[in-house]
Amino acid sequence: MLGEHARRVLAAAGAVGLLVAASGCVRLDLGLEVRSDDTVGGEFTAAWSRDFLEQAEEQGLDRAELDAFMDALLDGVPGGKRTPFDEGGFVGETATFTDRPLSEFAEFGGDEWGYLRIAHEDREYGLEGYWDLRAAGFIDPESFEDAEILISVNFPARVTDHNGELDGRTVTWTMVPGEEYDLRATAVENDGRAFLVAGIASLVVIAGLLWLVQWRALRKYSTGERRYFAHKP
Repeated sequence: MLGEHARRVLAAAGAVGLLVAASGCVRLDLGLEVRSDDTVGGEFTAAWSRDFLEQAEEQGLDRAELDAFMDALLDGVPGGKRTPFDEGGFVGETATFTDRPLSEFAEFGGDEWGYLRIAHEDREYGLEGYWDLRAAGFIDPESFEDAEILISVNFPARVTDHNGELDGRTVTWTMVPGEEYDLRATAVENDGRAFLVAGIASLVVIAGLLWLVQWRALRKYSTGERRYFAHKP
């Protein structure tokens, strides 16, 4: 979150109060897909639990203020198209975006709460991030101790190093309020030249084997022919 957007989130959070202890009341899920053409697609989901919304109504919290808080979060998604989200007892919205330049994620965030940076240099993709959820302004650790906060990044190359959970080429970090997190991941593209050399070497080996089989067949035929004439009366 940058500058004015971060202030909008704080203002919305202040309007709501967000001092109601509601276990597992919010879900924040950011998923990114880094593509080989140096573009990024993905989605960001922000949703309240149905249980929390029921408690909020009973305690007189204004639903419009709750929605304003989520709007402030979703507005930080670049060029996002929103769709309703209703899954696993959570309701909210998902902002989907596609074909964003990877350069936009070279400095994503950068405020006092954290940042996420993704860069592509030569054959290597590098990710580094830091999130301080001990006092993230709009998240009270005690009130949101069971909040679901996920960040996942899918790379177009083999992941060689990470400190999250790896599934194929996707690294996921699960975070909870009250903690701080350092994120890192490295993915490396296959070397095209190495594949070319390996391909040529394979062809040479195959050609050699075919020649050997043919040579042995010709040798066997030649030997048999000589024996035939040698025993012919």
